[in-house]
Amino acid sequence: MTAKTNQTVQNGSAKENVLQRVLQLPVVSSTCESLQRTYASTKEAHPLMASVCEVYERGVQGAGALAMWSMEPVVRRLEPQFAVANDLACRGLDQLEEKIPALQYPVDKLASELKDTISSPIQSAKNTLGNSMDKIM
Repeated sequence: MTAKTNQTVQNGSAKENVLQRVLQLPVVSSTCESLQRTYASTKEAHPLMASVCEVYERGVQGAGALAMWSMEPVVRRLEPQFAVANDLACRGLDQLEEKIPALQYPVDKLASELKDTISSPIQSAKNTLGNSMDKIM
């Protein structure tokens, strides 16, 4: 089982990878894209920050490669347990997706709808208070 593939094959059938499924949720993918754009624009706007980030990125890549190499025997040995955990996590994700439809919307749409939901009652309250204050005056 590799982290690069979206599915693994067991007993001749394709199995879903819960991490890939989570990353493909619109709310998660749009959040990641937004963070990537912010990170890139920050690096572009601040050259000193960009050089620090590049050093950090190289360090993380090296550490990640070393970790993958050293953990490979353990991962191979525990692959059946990982498959069971992945299957349970996929079932849990199915339930979450059913119960929380907001997971299927990008963050900007959720924020816009939340803003509308919050601003309407606030505007109504302002109008009511304004009218009441006018009557009191």
